[in-house]
Amino acid sequence: CTLRCPACPRTVWQDLIKKPIKKADINLDDLKNFINCKSGEDFETMLLCGDYGDTIYYPELFRMIRMFRQKKFKIATNGSYKTREWWTELNSMLTKDDTIRFGIDGLGKDNNKYRVNADWKSIETAIDVLSKGPAKLECQTLVFDFNKENLNDIRNWAENKGMVWFSEKTMRFGDKDIRPKNEDDVLAQELYKDEYAKASTIEIEPQCLSSCVVTADGYFMPCDWIRNPLTFYKSELYFNKKKWIDRLKISNITLDEAFEVLEEWIENVKQKGRSGNAETLCKMKCRAC
Repeated sequence: CTLRCPACPRTVWQDLIKKPIKKADINLDDLKNFINCKSGEDFETMLLCGDYGDTIYYPELFRMIRMFRQKKFKIATNGSYKTREWWTELNSMLTKDDTIRFGIDGLGKDNNKYRVNADWKSIETAIDVLSKGPAKLECQTLVFDFNKENLNDIRNWAENKGMVWFSEKTMRFGDKDIRPKNEDDVLAQELYKDEYAKASTIEIEPQCLSSCVVTADGYFMPCDWIRNPLTFYKSELYFNKKKWIDRLKISNITLDEAFEVLEEWIENVKQKGRSGNAETLCKMKCRAC
């Protein structure tokens, strides 16, 4: 990714270890074999949403779309630094069932206040090309202190470009100066709380089946959150590799088989919640209401 958003897991991890994260690109042949099963036939949409990179910088994106064209695609991107020719080629592969979601938190230079190093001119080029169809366009705006008074301006701009606009609260900022001063504008239920993290027992309702992901380095993970280095390297997935993560490498299994391992993991998480040994992340994200 060309950006350096302060709360991005890639930025946080690089700042912690003082060196760039090793790059990885998903192997399409492994992915094809992984979903060549009943579960792979059943799902309709491929959500391409990078945690450590951005979909548009994946060198085999066009091949990926052609390879899995029977699926719908939903692509999340910051939209920076690609040419008009590149977006035109992408647009030629899209259908009315596809969606491109741009993450835009401000207009012009304001967008760079969180999405550091974004390039507004190329973002506008991308939207200009894609607005001619056929795919649906969305504009997602995270709420920060610097944009909360300008949400209507962003909305009007997006809708004038033919985009469906929506805003979302977040709990990740990475910079205290951009955190909303009004706590009502923060996604409070996602914040760390000692009362849950240190609970001796807690009922957990795992959401793994609706939040599992395939990673760029070729693993099937129970959720998008646990793959963050700050949580993954503290988790049982990593410390008990032979039982878990080693069995979830997509080059060695199918999606059907991965779901069988996932069911084991879910039961394990529930049991650990009852015994007081659950992952802190699981307590935060999947505690029973």
